[in-house]
Amino acid sequence: MAQRRSSKSAQTRERILAAALVLFAEKGYAQTTMREIATRADCSPGLAYRYFKSKDAMVLAQYERMVTELAGEVESLPPGPLAERWARAIRGDFARLEANRGALVGLTSAGLTPGSATQVLGQDAAPLRHRMIAIFRAIVTRATDAPRPDVAEALAVLFYALYLVVVLFWLQDSTPGQRATHQSIDFGEEMLGRLRLVLRLPWAKDGLTKLSAIMSAALDSPAAPAQASIG
Repeated sequence: MAQRRSSKSAQTRERILAAALVLFAEKGYAQTTMREIATRADCSPGLAYRYFKSKDAMVLAQYERMVTELAGEVESLPPGPLAERWARAIRGDFARLEANRGALVGLTSAGLTPGSATQVLGQDAAPLRHRMIAIFRAIVTRATDAPRPDVAEALAVLFYALYLVVVLFWLQDSTPGQRATHQSIDFGEEMLGRLRLVLRLPWAKDGLTKLSAIMSAALDSPAAPAQASIG
């Protein structure tokens, strides 16, 4: 009986979140109200608030789902070169995100507003950033041509920063099927294949480490605990 109630609760929560994503796509984040979300989910506002205390909580729940799905993608990657593992993970991720692209476009302002609870680089999203860096760390360190640990850590931070840029570009990409975004991923895979040789040079390693330190200040990665996992 308890398991049945738990399953029903999960279904209700999913229905409410799905309704919110549809409305975010249709109206945008700021213009959508909790009451409208409840109506679309065919439930009372009180029930909607029971599962999500605010629209911000819904956005963070969607962020968390995206992180979890990418973690699963990376866990299932077969051994291979770094460039190939990176490209496969990113392509798989964008294939999943496509279903909610409209909602993510509607959430752009929420993700970029400084000081908001839903800001991608905000305090509330810090645990998710730590997980994302751990995911990219796994992409790097489990590659058959993985670089030395200090370089791998720098790459993990930079890959996450690059990911945020590519996602934002994809959301604004008006080419058919977001062709420009997919071409940029192809180009990234090609460049990463060449980067492996360049990273052996001291000046390249030093430059990569410095750039990673700059990005870390914004991403808060130095605070990422060792126990942060991709799961």
